[in-house]
Amino acid sequence: MQTAEFDGTGRKVSVIGVGTWSLEGSRSENVRSIRYALDHGVNFIDTAEMYGTEDIVGEAIKGYRREDLFIATKVWPTHFAYHDVLKSCEESLKKLGTDYVDLYQLHWPNPSVSIKETMSAMEKLVDEGRIRYIGISNFSVKEMKEAMSALAKYRIVSNQLEYNVATREIEDEGIYDFCRKNGMAIIAYSPLSHGKIFGNEMILETLTDIGKKYGKRPAQVALNWIIRKGAFPIPKASKPIHMAENIESTDFTLSDEDMKTLDSLYQRHPIRSIASRYKGH
Repeated sequence: MQTAEFDGTGRKVSVIGVGTWSLEGSRSENVRSIRYALDHGVNFIDTAEMYGTEDIVGEAIKGYRREDLFIATKVWPTHFAYHDVLKSCEESLKKLGTDYVDLYQLHWPNPSVSIKETMSAMEKLVDEGRIRYIGISNFSVKEMKEAMSALAKYRIVSNQLEYNVATREIEDEGIYDFCRKNGMAIIAYSPLSHGKIFGNEMILETLTDIGKKYGKRPAQVALNWIIRKGAFPIPKASKPIHMAENIESTDFTLSDEDMKTLDSLYQRHPIRSIASRYKGH
């Protein structure tokens, strides 16, 4: 499994992570799927208090060396008040069955709570060793700047955003470049656009044709494109067989020519992000 430094942390993290939003199937199958990933070199697992999967992750990681894992979770925006952040973190730690999380993220911006108040709580959690690093999710450039200025001692190491071959708003809005310039890792959620990219005939045909060159499936090509962009995709996989397919997206490298072909898909076949709908854009 390829690894890359998670920007600003010095930690080596697998170039692909495990997403746990809206897991399907049985709990035991979900646990087996996560463990399959861990047994095959993946060490990055992402969850959130809102997902309702923290306890599944907690069960899956039992028996593994905690220091080898990079566990990320998120606090929901209605819990951004100082004491609510601390309480949410404590509850997440209990469900995960761990003393700390590597990355604690603000799930969405919440303008109704002072970002300074929220970040004060996040820094306290770092001071106490309950979290290692501070992250954000679905933040615009303006919101990132506000969050950065609200910190007194630590820095934001990542922004988790929707990003795939057909959803590229983070490039249009300058978020991608801002993260790169400021040493923030980009975590790409919905890396397959919940299957929407396969519902578009032209996108599917392009992914299929390119995949034939490498002996790969369309989804594996789409995931490798994100890795080549320097982001960390976190596809969900409720079954071990799907997890195996995701992992195989890391063992080849798309050519520059194929990257350009995939880059061009967005202008012709864009898919709006969840964030744009959520924020009313």
